[in-house]
Formats: sequence, C-alpha cells, structure tokens
Amino acid sequence: MTLLAACGSTPPGAAPPASTPPVAAPSVTLPPENPAPGDHETAFRDGQGTVRRYIVHAPPGYTMNKTHPLVLVFHGNPGAAEEMPPLTKMNAVADAHGFLVVYPRHMYETEATAALLDHLGPKWNIDPKRVHAAGFSRGGSYVYELAEKLPGRFGSVAPVSASGATGNPLAKPPSLITFQGGQDRLRQAWTTTNANWAKSAGCSGEKITTITMEGGPTHIYTTTCTGGAEHVVYSVTAMSHLWPADASKLIWEFFVKHPLS
Repeated sequence: MTLLAACGSTPPGAAPPASTPPVAAPSVTLPPENPAPGDHETAFRDGQGTVRRYIVHAPPGYTMNKTHPLVLVFHGNPGAAEEMPPLTKMNAVADAHGFLVVYPRHMYETEATAALLDHLGPKWNIDPKRVHAAGFSRGGSYVYELAEKLPGRFGSVAPVSASGATGNPLAKPPSLITFQGGQDRLRQAWTTTNANWAKSAGCSGEKITTITMEGGPTHIYTTTCTGGAEHVVYSVTAMSHLWPADASKLIWEFFVKHPLS
C-alpha cells in the first residue's frame, strides 16, 4: 500500500476534486435613513462596502429645505456612540442652536470618516462650510488625526481629555479648542500635545485668562495660528479624565466663530 506524500494530493489518472464554491457573505439590510427631527440609528456602506453605523440627532426645527451645520462627536475606546449624548449633553446644545450631531460607532479611520461626510452632505443637506468635529479621549486623539489628514473638511475641531498632534506642518489648519485636566492620567502629555499643535498650525502670541471651572481655577491659553485660525487650551486644574459640564456650550460657541474659510 502506497501512502500519498501530501494530504489532498491527487493520485495519477484520477479526476481532480471539485472546487469548493465560495460562501457568500450574509447580506446586511441597512436601517432606513429618513432625515427628520429626532434621533436616528442608521448606517451606510463606505467605498470598500463596509457597513458603517452611526447615530444622528436632528434638532426640532430640522428641515431639508435649508442647509445645516454638522458636528461629529467621536467616543473613546473602550466606549460606545450611545454613551456620548448623556456624557456631552451636545444634543441639548444642538436643539437650542439648530445643528446636527452625528455620533459614529468605532470609526477611527480617516478614509471612513471622509466617506461618512460625503454621505451625510447630500443626505442631510449639510453646509460644507460649517462642519466640525469633537471627540473624547481616544476619540479626541482621532480628532487631531482628522485635522491633519483631512485638510479642508473641518472649520474647527475640539479634542477633549485627549493627547495627540504630531507636529507635522499643516497648510490649512482648522481652529482648535481643547479641554485638559490637571488631574487627568494623561496630564503629562499635555505639554507635548500643545507644543506639537502650535508647531503644526503655526501659532504664536499667547494670551492667558483665568476662570473657575469644575470647582477650581482654569487657565485659558489663546494663540493665533496660520490663516487666522485659533488655538485655545482650557487647562482645568481640578479636572480628571472627563468631559467638562460646560464644554459642549463653549465648543459650539467656538465652532460658530470658526467656520471653514
């Protein structure tokens, strides 16, 4: 008896085995996306066919008859999109001021975010000059990446309790507002992060003011950057790894001042 030298080989003169047909990936039915006021859990397919899920909050006065500002809010990791509305209270600010908020799920790839913006623009009638991004922790670090890798897509951005910024030069930096806690576990990264962004965005001429926030003194450092952009750092001395209670209101006021030029 002769043993075959390799598993699956074909004896001389025998017909080759039939190939196994490919197994089709299970089809995914995307949830409906009907632009209207309220909260919507929906999805789209990006350029590679990957299903990308996100939550949309549209204010009470939302209508497709006019364009609307958009704020993307990225969650941390670990974290979930559903955690961000109660954490940030951004929906209440959106209702008061008439902008859309989108909370992407586990989206930390710039190509996917670019595809999301391309999808949301016509679907929800977004004003391309008033698109902004905010993020908490890992989501905030991703916002620094978006600012570098998707130039011209955001008027202004807001990383919260997040390190980031590479120091690479930015031809058209967006304006940036950030909140950093003096009791945060990441606090040793703040100096490098801020110096790198200042280098990237060409910032100079620092001004300092002091207010009370989160039960302690907060120093606000403001500089002017390339193209008239601003770099504003809220150094919240009493804060740990949090999203400050007043941050969403302050972020929106900053975004209104800094659309895409």
